[in-house]
Amino acid sequence: GGDADSGVAEVLAGTMEQDLTSIRIEGGSEAITLLRDERGWRVNGFEADSAALDRLIAALGNTVVGPVVATNPNNHERMGVTADSAYVMTVSTAAGERTLLVGKSGRRFGTAYERLPDDDDVYLLEGDVRAQLGRDVDFWRDRTIVAIDTASVASVVVDHEGASYTLERGDTAWTFGGGGAVTASAVTGVLSELTAMMASGFLTETDSVAGAPQAAAVRALDADGALLAEVRFGAGEVDRWARAAGNDVLYRVSNFRVMRAAPERTAVEPES
Repeated sequence: GGDADSGVAEVLAGTMEQDLTSIRIEGGSEAITLLRDERGWRVNGFEADSAALDRLIAALGNTVVGPVVATNPNNHERMGVTADSAYVMTVSTAAGERTLLVGKSGRRFGTAYERLPDDDDVYLLEGDVRAQLGRDVDFWRDRTIVAIDTASVASVVVDHEGASYTLERGDTAWTFGGGGAVTASAVTGVLSELTAMMASGFLTETDSVAGAPQAAAVRALDADGALLAEVRFGAGEVDRWARAAGNDVLYRVSNFRVMRAAPERTAVEPES
């Protein structure tokens, strides 16, 4: 038991991010592989959400290994710690690879049963690990569509339902291209979206939302006219598709987000 206890603690102690090379989670609807490469963290080949990864690493690091609650393998199935019933988490570091079987929730809130694959002893873990392991792949993916420093934006070109207009940054205020006052709050909304535009989810080409025609777009340019960001949006009244220039990911966004990022011209014109 003591050796297994130290083995469990060793797996959890090895989850400092600087030591990790990958985390594989099996037992959910699909296998999840969080892998660090030269581009950063990826999940099943997609860019990973650093905040979600941070929460997992924090949950592993803060987990308390409690007492042995079962030693008889006949109890494994009831506690959900058999190989085909548990979440199987394999942690890889430079030092090697270790696996934990995380089973059902314990009787107390925030606890779960756990064992090492080669040990019959079942431990009670206290922490948020089990909740983190049950996420699907979309949860782990980065939902950032665009994120730019809007201080460098000199102009924004908006296309809404086929009608285009330009917003230009002046010395003291934004105006329409060629002159004309704009509503500052509407421009703030556009710039806020360009600072950090987040998707509500992801789409595949077969989703009905993905089949809608393009209905809007927003492009941000610097003072030299170089493109800083471009996002195109599909038509829709609730959910829409979005694509960012230089990125082949098909995002799902709310209609509210589109209307804020690429508003129709009348929404930017001051009230008369």
